Amino acid sequence: MAKLDEKPYAAIIGGGNLCNKAAALHFLASRCDGLIFVGLMSFQIMHALGLPVPPELVEKGANDAASDLIQFARDKHITILYPKDFWCTKIHHPNQVEIFPSHGIPDGWEPVDIGPRSVEEITSTITKCKKVIWVGPVKFRFSSQYSNGASKLTGMLCKVSQGTCNVTVIGSMACKAIAKVSSSIFGLNMVESGSAVWEFLKGRMLPGVSALDRAFPFDIDWSAAYHDPAQPLVVDIGSGNGLFLLGMARKRKDLNFLGLEVNGKLVTHCRDSLQLSGITNGYFIATNATSTFRSIVASYPGKLILVSIQ
Repeated sequence: MAKLDEKPYAAIIGGGNLCNKAAALHFLASRCDGLIFVGLMSFQIMHALGLPVPPELVEKGANDAASDLIQFARDKHITILYPKDFWCTKIHHPNQVEIFPSHGIPDGWEPVDIGPRSVEEITSTITKCKKVIWVGPVKFRFSSQYSNGASKLTGMLCKVSQGTCNVTVIGSMACKAIAKVSSSIFGLNMVESGSAVWEFLKGRMLPGVSALDRAFPFDIDWSAAYHDPAQPLVVDIGSGNGLFLLGMARKRKDLNFLGLEVNGKLVTHCRDSLQLSGITNGYFIATNATSTFRSIVASYPGKLILVSIQ
């Protein structure tokens, strides 16, 4: 997320609570070429821009934080997109559904999904990107069966991930949305712990991270561990019985998979399974990853592309 090796780079930002996430949003603005707001925070951005927003959708005390973010983005020539239209339902007649422009939601109506014009603008932006992260759900405070816009957004991300765009999806709701519209998620980076990522983006030290500089006490012969040690590496921390890692290694032979597990007996069982199955792109190490992760991956000759924490 922090690397600038692929450009253009855009962040799709869902969810709410802009005040609490202001530092994380500034960090994203310092790294990305565009911020695309699709959830409740989009109303705070519109409000700070002087657009009419239903008062019940405005987060109290968030105007200064939103204004600061907008000015920061302008100074860095970062594009900020927000929905231009919404699918809305009538409050007392939820079966009535209409599309309204974002600046013209009538009294008695509430937004339930981004509209077709919004999806078209987001799609036009994303298809030009080489790197995209999606953090936070396309969700408003009102539950609804209508999710046409969100479904099109997830479908579009799945499509661009099959090309040259590096797509990372963060948060359990976003990951579930992706899984609903696509049977193949292997071109995507999926991180279910959205709250941990928000804390990381704020610059806060996560529990256990301060211990990652301790060295692993043994040399690792990567050429003996993998048939091709130059392949990109996926690390599974807390790999347990190894079923997830072994399954992924069978499906993605273009990647190497490394399981880090503190239970030595489980690691022995997993290594036996590797030998029996003939898998040459999987390996397991018995270690406490909270203290040895950095030194282990630092010695790997290829590129680390994904870390999964069970």
